[in-house]
Amino acid sequence: MPKGGIDVEHQTTNQGTLDGGHSTFNNYATKKTLANSSFELALLVTNAVQLKTLLGNKSNHDTLWYVGLALVCASLLIQVVNACILVLMGADDISKERRQRRLISLNNFSLILSVLLAIVNVVLNVIVAVDPQILAGAINGTKSA
Repeated sequence: MPKGGIDVEHQTTNQGTLDGGHSTFNNYATKKTLANSSFELALLVTNAVQLKTLLGNKSNHDTLWYVGLALVCASLLIQVVNACILVLMGADDISKERRQRRLISLNNFSLILSVLLAIVNVVLNVIVAVDPQILAGAINGTKSA
């Protein structure tokens, strides 16, 4: 194993694995990045629904409404930045030693953004506790009393 690097050249030769022993660290990293991206997409859709709900509630513009709107916008911005980082990570090859330091840094930054995103969304879900009538009105496009 190279000093300070990751040994990605070592492949398993176990014929009992699903892919016949041809699994590499780069394949694992790519699959992990794609799985993380799918969770990001689900969260993006959830935030879009929350934004639609907040914008559909025109009758109540109090402080919590503005805080909720700011948190939804912050969450969407963090998700877009994190998605760009995940695309960069997924398109790169970690088996090249000169790219490893960059990919590890991107991975660490993506982890920090993911933790920040989780905190923002927990606070957001507490603030934007939606009344079912408001949610039904926002989804149907009608105004509820």
